[in-house]
Amino acid sequence: MKLCNIKVKTYTAFVISSTLLVTMLAGEIGCVAVKMLSFASIEEFVGSYLHIAGYDTMSFGKLITIWYMRHTFRKLVDELADIWPVSVLDKEAKNIKNDSLTSLRRRQIMYAFWNVLGVWLYNLTPIAVLLYRKIRGIPSELGFVWQLAYPFDKTKPVYHEIVYIFETCSGIISVCCMLGSDLLFMTMASHISMLLRLLSVRIRDLASGDLNNYDNNIITNGDIYFDCYDEIVSVVKIHQRLIQYIYDLEDAFCVVNLINVLLSSVNICCVVFTIVFLEPWMEMSNKFFLGAALTQMGIVCWYADDIYRASIGVSDAVYESGWYKSNTRCQRALLVVLQRLQKPLYFTALKFRTITMMTYSSILTTAYSYFTLLYTSYKPN
Repeated sequence: MKLCNIKVKTYTAFVISSTLLVTMLAGEIGCVAVKMLSFASIEEFVGSYLHIAGYDTMSFGKLITIWYMRHTFRKLVDELADIWPVSVLDKEAKNIKNDSLTSLRRRQIMYAFWNVLGVWLYNLTPIAVLLYRKIRGIPSELGFVWQLAYPFDKTKPVYHEIVYIFETCSGIISVCCMLGSDLLFMTMASHISMLLRLLSVRIRDLASGDLNNYDNNIITNGDIYFDCYDEIVSVVKIHQRLIQYIYDLEDAFCVVNLINVLLSSVNICCVVFTIVFLEPWMEMSNKFFLGAALTQMGIVCWYADDIYRASIGVSDAVYESGWYKSNTRCQRALLVVLQRLQKPLYFTALKFRTITMMTYSSILTTAYSYFTLLYTSYKPN
């Protein structure tokens, strides 16, 4: 009975959230379409909160993806809990674990800060502008949070309040959808990167230490060699499990990553243009939006690049191990491991493009190119 109530609440929350988000997105697309059909100027078109429409499109895409693949994500979370290193005795490995968790916590707080504070600035700016004008004795009415197209006159008294509440709630839901997807990706990617680094430490310790104090050593032609074949097999099993986990995680997030790569440049370009030339009252809110947009794509690229670098680090750990002090059987096993490690692990945008920090640099360059194009076409009065 309790489980049934939880499912009902979950489905109800999803239906309400998706309905509000879809309605808001439809209003934004309608507003943009009206601007296009009326041959509006560049400042009117970009100033119609085009970057917000892009942000909400990303949020809706992530909401649908997370919901559609919820069983996959639940499985990935359970599997991650199973392979999580509860106890780490090695000092270096313990430092890696503590540093990874501390960095993850700080980045999550920073990312949530930009998004949550940004949306509340947008929501409260119309009220702040109204109060400012009232204090100055300037006749004014409460404005709206976003620029949406409605099939009714939103300026009428009752409709005005309903629209304002709707836009406020929809904006918060949009941010929650964005945070839910990105924080989940950050957490999983950070843990897998940490596990790859812990694996590197374990590989680096293979066939190391004093041969005379090692129990499983072999004497060949008068020389003593390490026999760490069982440890190598254990390491290989862990590595294969991590590889499969990363592949599953890549399949789960590849659509979301494609949405990020496609829309981030446009969002950054439009909000920078709005800050520089338009909307002085919304400048602070737009600056926080810019910070959220830069942080959002930067974090995705950072953790994707972190896994890429950590997978390469596993390959380097084989070279740094004591393979030359092990017997022939162990050396052959390590050679097979090394051949597999020549192919690094990485995330992609629906298999079209690998995601690293170079991708982030490319997104910023593309955004700047779009901004330059808008700037040359814009002629301020």
